[in-house]
This record gives sequence, structure tokens and C-alpha cells, in this order.
Amino acid sequence: MQEETTPRLSVVIPTYNRESLLDRTLGSLARQDVPVSDFEVVVADDGSSDGTAELVRSYADRLRVRYHFQEDLGFRVAAARNGGARLATAPVLAFLDTGMVVGPQWVRAHLDAHVSGRRQAVLGYSYGYNPANPSREMEGIVDTLPPEEVVRRLIDVPSFQDMRLPDYERVGFDLGRMAMPWVFLWTLNFSVPAAEFWAAGGFDEDFTGWGVEDIEFGYRLHRNSVAMVVSRTAWGIELPHERAHDEAAVSIMRNCQRFLDKHPGVQTELYWAVSSRGLIDPLEVEWEDLLGWTEAAAGRDVAGELAESTRHLAERTGDPARVAVFGCGPRLPAAWASANARFTLCDFDDRALGQAVAGAPATVVESLHLCGTRTPWPDRRFDLVVVTSRLAGGLWKRWGDHITAEAKRLGGEVRVPGADRM
Repeated sequence: MQEETTPRLSVVIPTYNRESLLDRTLGSLARQDVPVSDFEVVVADDGSSDGTAELVRSYADRLRVRYHFQEDLGFRVAAARNGGARLATAPVLAFLDTGMVVGPQWVRAHLDAHVSGRRQAVLGYSYGYNPANPSREMEGIVDTLPPEEVVRRLIDVPSFQDMRLPDYERVGFDLGRMAMPWVFLWTLNFSVPAAEFWAAGGFDEDFTGWGVEDIEFGYRLHRNSVAMVVSRTAWGIELPHERAHDEAAVSIMRNCQRFLDKHPGVQTELYWAVSSRGLIDPLEVEWEDLLGWTEAAAGRDVAGELAESTRHLAERTGDPARVAVFGCGPRLPAAWASANARFTLCDFDDRALGQAVAGAPATVVESLHLCGTRTPWPDRRFDLVVVTSRLAGGLWKRWGDHITAEAKRLGGEVRVPGADRM
């Protein structure tokens, strides 16, 4: 018997009690225009109780298929994907969601995108994916026509396009021009070298429930200098199916907070803020606006505001006061050196924050590059939160309600000494 060759691509598909949708996905993979020996399929089962296992076995004569099963302990798709990836043997990993059907050239397109050996993740174009507003034009044809014919008929229908298209077009499909391309790494259709996947640590299994685990993984890839590119030839179509929208919304916000807790910083903070309003598309615009405001506020010194707001701490007795500052600026009050307090500094400008920390007295115990829309600290962490006028103007106009709510969540007392300039 001839020894089986190592596949060039491993396709990992997480699933849970979606036998019929999985059948459609596997069926589309069985129609690829490359030899079946070029790729393998690993179905990563998150504890299904339907006929998923039997379905996978039924494809053994058409696909090189492997099966990973984990006990049903709740929604653990990150763990399922990692389990599937551990079974994979190819040098390139592709991830595809159950319910995605792909064209005959899908495997070839992902393989071609990695021929150069460049350190990159390939985001396959994903038609029809819009959980809140699915394309009605797909009804009646996705169940009867092959994927390539569906694309041919609906290629010019706006609601059928990939949700990320406006952002892709804004940068001419060059994600290298984006500050945060990681926000568009969605696991419904993407590939990455296996070495880069494991170097980044795989999916973080602390993320349970629906959403964000893929974006958080993209963030770590980006931090590891892995580029992100779009492939319109590695396309797939998301088949319409029922979703628990309310549960998903709660899960997303819980995981957004987990994301920020693990990676505190202005970019993840903005991601949380935008997501809390049910938005995704404007994140890059928000970042550009923040950069503009950072330049506008570069010379704004608020040491006087800070001194005014914390003057009473000089006479404080007992335990040191816990004080957080949103918008500390580059210079701190000299009186803080003798204040009976412990200061935590935040500023949206990392240069200003660095200057403040460099000359800070011992009473400053922590600093984070944050705006103040959302922080990783628990409720009532501080006795006092000071919000300075460095947050005035465009930043306050856009996110003032979030900043105010966050300050009240964290502090027993909130002071805004520059309120008249906000």
C-alpha cells in the first residue's frame, strides 16, 4: 500500500449540532479543483449530540478527513479549533465555519496565497455574511445552485457582499495601510501558516461563548508582525441559518471586556467602545480621529488641574487615597510627592504618558495608555477619579458619555476640574 503524502493545507471546521450545514460545507470541499491529496479536513466537534460523527465518516471516500471531539461543556469554539489544529498535519492551516460553502478553487486560492512564504494571514472574501441583516436575495437559490453560480448571479447585489468590503475599498484592499487590520480577522474563512498560528499561541481558550476569540487571535498575530491580506479568489458563502442574537450580543460584550483585560491599550479600548454601540466599520476612522486629537492636545498641560483636584489629599490621614487620572498629560504636580495617595495615570497620548511617568514621584504606582472609555479595573477600584480637560474637544464630544460612566463606575468620587472647557 502506498504511503499517504503529507497534505499541503489542513482545513479546520468547528461545529456543534449542525449536521445539515456541515454536510453542505463538506460537500463544497469535496468539489475542489485540486487533488484530494493536497488537503485534509479536520472537523472539530464541540460536543455534538446529533449525527455529526456519522456524517464525517461518510465523507471518508471523498475527502481526507479527521475528526476531533470534545465534551459538551458549553460554547468552547476556541478550544475546539485548537483541538482540530493539533490534529492537523499540513504546513498551512485554514479555518472555515460550519455553514460556509466554497467555490471549487478555494483550496487552490489559499495555497497560492502562501506560496511566497511570506508571514501573513489570508482573509478569504465571505459573501452573504451579515448576521443582523442576511441577504434575502440568497433565498431560494443557495439551496439549489452550486456556490459559483450563486456568486455569478448575485455578484453585484450590495447585501450579498462581504461586510468588510467598505473598509477594504477604503484602503484599496491593502490592509497594510490599516492600523488595526486584526479587527477583520474572522474565522469564517481565513488561513495562516501553522508555525505562525502556534507562535502566536493559537486561540485563547479563556474566551467562551460567541465572538471576539478570533479578533483577539488576530490582534496577537498582528503584534507578532504577521501581515494580513485579502483574497477575493478564496471566497466562500455563508448559508443563512438561525442565530440567538440576544445571547450573542451579551457574549460579545463579555468577551470584549476579556479582550481589554488581557491587552489593555487605546486600540483595544476603542474596539470595546465601538462594539458597545453595535458598530464595527468606523473603528479605523475612530483611530484616525484619535490620532488627530492627540496632535491637537500635544501641548496641553493640566498639572494645575491635577493639583487643584487633589490638594485635599495633603491633609488626608489613614490609608493612602487611591486616585485615577484620565488625561494626565506630560507633567504632574510637585505636591504629589508628599500626598497621602497612590496615583494611577492614564493618557491617550503615549508620549505624554511616558514623560509623566519618567518624572513621576513614588506615589505614582501604575500607568496605562488609555482614553478612559473603558478600563480593565473592577468597580470602585479608586476613591477618586479625575478627568482632565485633555479629553475636551473631539474626544469628549464622541466618547464623553462613556468616559463619564467609566469614571463613575471606578470611583467613589469623580472630579472634572476642566468641565467648562469640555
